[in-house]
Amino acid sequence: MKERRVMPRSAVRFLVQHQSSPDEGFEVDYATDLSRGGLFINTRKPLPPQSTVHVQFAPAKDARLVSVFCRVTHATAAGVGAQFISLDADSEQLLDATLS
Repeated sequence: MKERRVMPRSAVRFLVQHQSSPDEGFEVDYATDLSRGGLFINTRKPLPPQSTVHVQFAPAKDARLVSVFCRVTHATAAGVGAQFISLDADSEQLLDATLS
């Protein structure tokens, strides 16, 4: 199978809050990998591919909270791949610092 990832991923483990709709509360799970383009959320909550999810996380200890909308790119039994739709410049810098 051809690798489709464009950006390198780093193994991580940090808490992630996510919600599929403003009417729902946040679910809390763990991210298990991170790149500048997205993250993998280890979750048992089914999130359909191509759906939009609001995600909040701190990528490092004592880092500020990143709040971003993501598109679910794929779902497995272990969780979902979520691609960042748009990150603000401060969040991009924070991710660059975390991933380097």
